[in-house]
Amino acid sequence: MQMESFQKYKILITQNNNFRKLFAARLITLGGDWLLTVPLLGIIYELTENPFITSLVLVVQSAPLFILGSFGGYLADRFDRKKIIAISEFLSGLTVLLILYAVTTENVVFILFSFGLLSVAGSPYMPTSDAALPNVVKKENLAEANVIFFSSWGVMAGLGAGLGGFLTTIISRNMLFAIDSLSFVLSALIVFSINKNLSEKSVNKKKDEDISYKEGLKYAASKKEIFSLIITKATFSISASGLLSLFTILSYDIYKTGDFGTGLMFAARGVGALIGPIAIRYFFGSSDGKLLNTIGITIMAWGLFYFFIPFSMSLYLTVLLLIMGHSGGGSQWAFSTYGLQVLTPDRLRGRIAGIDYSLYFLMNTISTLMIGYLATVYGVLFVFKLFPVLGFIFGFVWYLSTRNIWKSLDKS
Repeated sequence: MQMESFQKYKILITQNNNFRKLFAARLITLGGDWLLTVPLLGIIYELTENPFITSLVLVVQSAPLFILGSFGGYLADRFDRKKIIAISEFLSGLTVLLILYAVTTENVVFILFSFGLLSVAGSPYMPTSDAALPNVVKKENLAEANVIFFSSWGVMAGLGAGLGGFLTTIISRNMLFAIDSLSFVLSALIVFSINKNLSEKSVNKKKDEDISYKEGLKYAASKKEIFSLIITKATFSISASGLLSLFTILSYDIYKTGDFGTGLMFAARGVGALIGPIAIRYFFGSSDGKLLNTIGITIMAWGLFYFFIPFSMSLYLTVLLLIMGHSGGGSQWAFSTYGLQVLTPDRLRGRIAGIDYSLYFLMNTISTLMIGYLATVYGVLFVFKLFPVLGFIFGFVWYLSTRNIWKSLDKS
C-alpha cells in the first residue's frame, strides 16, 4: 500500500500536466494571500501596540470569506470554473496595489479595510479550486491529489507568511507588495493554460440538477459523514485560528525578533502541514475510513504540542513545537477536505466546499476576535495555555463520537 501510494504521488507530479498547473496556481495564490500577512501584522502592532487591534488583521482576512465563501461555491457550480478563478486572481492583484497605498497613509482603519477587500476579491478562489480538482485527476488518484493539494493551504499559509517576514529584512515593503500583485496575475495565466474543462457540462444544463444553495445546505445536513467533517473543521478553528495573530506579539515582545521571528513561526506551520498529511497517508491511508478516523488524533496532537509553546523562552524551540503541532493541524484540514470531496457528487461539490469554507471562516473570525481580546486582558501566555487544552478535549470527543461512522464507511 505504501509503495503504491508513493507511485501515485509520482504519477501526479510527473505525468499529470493539468494537475501540476492547477497545483502551481494554487501555491502561487496561497503564497500571495499570506505574503503580506506578517508585514501587515508588524505594521499594525508598531502603530498601535495593541494585541486586539493587531488581531483584526486576521479578522478582516477571514470575515469576507465567511460571508462570501458559500456564494463562491455557488458560482463554482453554475459557471466556468476556469474563468471564475482567473477573474478572482486579477482582482486580487489590483487590490494589493490599494493595500500598498493604504500602508503609506499609516491609517489603521484604511489599511484594515483594504486588506479586507483582498479577501473579498479572492473569496471565490478556494471553493472553485477545490471543486475543480476532481476534474483533473482520476478517482483512484484523488486521495493522493488531495494530500498534495490541501497540504498546500497550510504549507503556503506558513511559508508564504514566513517568506513575507524574511523578505522585509532584505527588500522594501513597497517592492514586496509589487511582487505580490504580480503573483496573482501569474496564477491566473497558469489556470488559463489548463487544457481541460474544469466543470462537468451537465452541471449547468440539466434542470433536474439545478439545485439551489438551500438544497445544498439540506444535502450537507442530511449526510452525517459530510456534516461531521464540516463541523470538525469549524470547531477546531475556534481553538486554533486566533492563536496565529499572537505570533507577532510573541516575536516582538518575548523573543525580540520582529518580523523575522513571526515569519519563522508561520513557516514552521507550513513545514508541519507538509510533513503531517504525507506521513499519515503513508502509515494509515489503506482506506478512506481509516484515513478519516485519524482526524481526531491529529487534533489531539496539535493541542499537545501547542500547549508547551508558552513554556518555551526560545524562538527555535517554539518553531520545533509548531512544526510538530501543525503536522496534526494541517492533517486535520487536508483529510477533512478530502472526505468532503470523495463523498460529494460533482454537481454539488462547489456548494459544499462553499458551505465548508463559510462556516470555517465564521469560526476563524470569532476565534481571532475572542483570542485577541483575551490576550489583551489576560496576556498572551495564558491564552496559549488555555486554547490548546480546549482543542485537545475536542479532538478526543470527536474521535470517540465519529469512529463508528468511518468504520461503516469502509463496509459500505
